[in-house]
Amino acid sequence: MDKTKNRKVNLAGLAVLILVMVSVGTLGFMLIEGWNFLDAFYMVVITLATVGFREVHELSPSGTIFTILLIVFGLVTLYYVLRLLGEYVIEDKLEENLESRKLEKTLKNLSDHYIIAGFGRVGRQIALELAKEGVSFVVIEKNLESFERCKRAGYLCLMGDSTEEETLKRAGTMDAKTIIVALGRDSDAVLTIITAKSLNNDIFIVARANQGSSPAKLSKIGANRVVLPHQIGAFRMANFALNPTVADFLDDVQDLANSEVEIDDVIVAESSVVAGHSIADRLSNRTYGATVLAIHKPDGNAIINPVGDAIIEAGDRLILLGTKSKLARVVQILEGKVNA
Repeated sequence: MDKTKNRKVNLAGLAVLILVMVSVGTLGFMLIEGWNFLDAFYMVVITLATVGFREVHELSPSGTIFTILLIVFGLVTLYYVLRLLGEYVIEDKLEENLESRKLEKTLKNLSDHYIIAGFGRVGRQIALELAKEGVSFVVIEKNLESFERCKRAGYLCLMGDSTEEETLKRAGTMDAKTIIVALGRDSDAVLTIITAKSLNNDIFIVARANQGSSPAKLSKIGANRVVLPHQIGAFRMANFALNPTVADFLDDVQDLANSEVEIDDVIVAESSVVAGHSIADRLSNRTYGATVLAIHKPDGNAIINPVGDAIIEAGDRLILLGTKSKLARVVQILEGKVNA
């Protein structure tokens, strides 16, 4: 039984205890002293309240003993009430302070992590995918209901407005790798991007756009990638209708948790043994089991589906397709961490 249920049980038990005591006291005075209900009930109230008023009528010896017992049980009940209320207040404050300190300590220790601004339908799915990959991330959400949903999911959540500088600072924007802006209003997305860029100009920003005219604006103010969820949904539905087999393959590739095949990207380091050589010479699919889907040059040009004699140069961004294990090896080679 959790603490909330325990508290409900305690409160219910306390209410029953008071009701029983008042009922027994009223009935006792009626039977022992022969008083009417109103006089007996009034006597019980002033006795339990310890207000010091005179008795309604003179008490008999039996009534006096009964009153003493009622006072004793009343004091015990009062002590129980005060202790219960004190525990509620102290426990709430302690839990709140401990939880707050733990959160701040965790946030301060974050580095090279991801930030998700917004925990709506899109934000929840993004968090699920990041959790599958096992990367560190923190969610910023200002809506209490969505914030509680985030906590129940077991994610690191920060209650606040992502458009505010202080909130982004607490989320560790200065040390973050990427911020994913999944907000429902484009105006909030604009403010979040501007604020994030002011704190960390090098942070990679992926933003959700809700209107067709927004992608260009969000890109202009600093978003590195802009996504229109409804446009992507329409594109995928059309693909399923026109090319179901290809769409199934793409689904397998994009299944981050279960697929053996995945797509990755890497920038070729100057120290890499591949730099300055052709794909066929140093990065053959037959040798490493990875296919180069595209080469993005530093000047912005791209070579899609490059042939074997295409030259790979330092600074190129390669889009690779292969199994996780083989891609990991190729990425290390391209980053210059190991020799071919």
